[in-house]
Amino acid sequence: MDKSALISKLSLKNGFMLAAVSIVLSLTLHFIDPVLVYTSFIAQVGIFVLFIALLVVVGINIRKEIGGFWTFGEAFKAFLIISLILALTATLYNVVLMKLIDPDLPAKAAAAIGDAQRAMMEKFGMASEQIDEAMAKAGNMQEKLEPTFKNIFTSFGVSLALYGVLSLILSAILKKKQPVVFDSFPKEA
Repeated sequence: MDKSALISKLSLKNGFMLAAVSIVLSLTLHFIDPVLVYTSFIAQVGIFVLFIALLVVVGINIRKEIGGFWTFGEAFKAFLIISLILALTATLYNVVLMKLIDPDLPAKAAAAIGDAQRAMMEKFGMASEQIDEAMAKAGNMQEKLEPTFKNIFTSFGVSLALYGVLSLILSAILKKKQPVVFDSFPKEA
């Protein structure tokens, strides 16, 4: 198997593995507290850091399995395949979650987000009128969370763009050139 095909195969395998981890983690957090990922900054940062660490580990493992060296382009291809799988499965998972598993989640999450935003603004000493105005400007959060075609398409696009940027960064960090080996050393005259 050539190097490019091996990279694709390993990327697909690892992408589906990371997607499964993502779904299990999301379901676990959902059953602990359905609105936790919408209202807890610490949970959001923790999940983000965990997935960056997992992507780095996966990238290093793929690089090892293909011989220990890869170019920026080969690394980017691997991370882009993984990113596409993650974005697609996350989008599909969210549709299933909000349509079948917990159809009331958009309303619950919107209410929790609104309460959290209101509490934060009160903490900063904003007047009630200012808070109401800011909440009105933010728009209807439930509409933004409902799994409509527009929201699904937007969510997929944003996920893919963020994963694309992350892929560029990780590819630049994890690329590793193969050292040049000389067949013979120059002879001294």
